[in-house]
Amino acid sequence: MNNSQEKLISVRNLNFKYNKEIILSDINFDIIKGENVAILGRNGGGKSTLVKVILGFLKKNSGSVEFFINKNKIGYLPQIREFDASFPINIFDLVISGLASRKNLFRRFNKEEKENTEALLKEFGIDNLKNKLISEVSGGQLQRALIARALISSPDIIFLDEPESFLDQKFEYQLFEKIKRLSDSTLVIISHEMEKIYNYIDTIFVVENNIKIFRNKEEYYKKHTHRH
Repeated sequence: MNNSQEKLISVRNLNFKYNKEIILSDINFDIIKGENVAILGRNGGGKSTLVKVILGFLKKNSGSVEFFINKNKIGYLPQIREFDASFPINIFDLVISGLASRKNLFRRFNKEEKENTEALLKEFGIDNLKNKLISEVSGGQLQRALIARALISSPDIIFLDEPESFLDQKFEYQLFEKIKRLSDSTLVIISHEMEKIYNYIDTIFVVENNIKIFRNKEEYYKKHTHRH
């Protein structure tokens, strides 16, 4: 944990309903620089919804989300099943698009940015696929490209929603070592594979409509013996 307690994001009194059903109720927390977070909870408990509300993909009903960083310095890996793999874009352009801001999606990229993209593709073992359409690659190869896309802007914080999905076992176990070697970003990870991310997290958020925060992961494990 970073002792300076520098806030990256602050969430206060956050509420979200879907078709009158309360999904998130009175959520309060801070994400601190250098304090990597695992978000756990039952299916349908609001884990992915929470991240989407924070990032503005879903509109909150009430409460506040305050950013202390440039929003263009946030990386995001959506669940792969929510990604439109039929979109006509190749692997190289998908990864480099992580450098584009929402206000300037179609800007030209310079030589250094293209070289950095090539290097990241090689790091993730998909450089030979760079000209392939995303519809022409496997789920695991697309997942690698999406993770690279989340990393390419050297973000201050990266939200990873089930990053281990579709990855082969060997790469899955290398994934977080690779991310930490390539980036000093603060990580927020939604995962059902706690044993694989345990060594890379500091804090656990349990989200089941509301939130329980364990700043000490050992404390969480003393109270919970089942996997999420």
